[in-house]
Amino acid sequence: MGLFDKFRKKQPQQNEIQMDSKENHNNNLASDFCVNFSIPKEGFLQVDFYDKQADFKQFYDTTRLVAKIDAFNLAGKPVHDCAVSWYGESDAIMFDKNGMDCGRRSNYRGILAEIDLDLLRTDSDYCYMVMKGLLNQKRVEKYLDRGLQENPDKPCGKYIGGVKEIDNRYRKFFNPEVGKASHNSEFMIDRRKQVREMEERRKQKLREDKKAQIQKLEEELRELR
Repeated sequence: MGLFDKFRKKQPQQNEIQMDSKENHNNNLASDFCVNFSIPKEGFLQVDFYDKQADFKQFYDTTRLVAKIDAFNLAGKPVHDCAVSWYGESDAIMFDKNGMDCGRRSNYRGILAEIDLDLLRTDSDYCYMVMKGLLNQKRVEKYLDRGLQENPDKPCGKYIGGVKEIDNRYRKFFNPEVGKASHNSEFMIDRRKQVREMEERRKQKLREDKKAQIQKLEEELRELR
């Protein structure tokens, strides 16, 4: 069972909160999304962010973040161990034969992020940038794919960056030292080894299948002679 499988069996009760945007920020922002905060298990925070303005081409309108409340130190920076999933607000809740949620809500990807969970709960502008910007599905998957490369131009491992105030605005950022630390961690070294072994098994099976097809074709040709 993976770290976040424990959240699949029982859906936590959630209180919907429509956050108010800050004065002097975009007054229409709060009406563009709704956020549900819940505690699926002690020590974790779950955030379900429903984007009312989601682009239909991205095939999801809701982003779920499950974050360990306690951060840990990585390359001198506080980082949260998280999982993220993307789904449609109208998706039916699906269960497997064991009664566990098996739909898109629980199809988690593990990530590391430099985020402030207090600001996430209290500041609508910060929440919007984290949930819609930092956790955009294509962006996250791009970083995770790069983390599986041996020598990428921007090492990152599971780390996807963070959000902080820069020039009086919340912006995404990426700390190269944290990225290197995650990329060179024992976990990621083992993960890349597993991926290489899986890829080699896949290639070996393709070679064996191709060889079998050639042998079968040769036998059929001999029978025709």
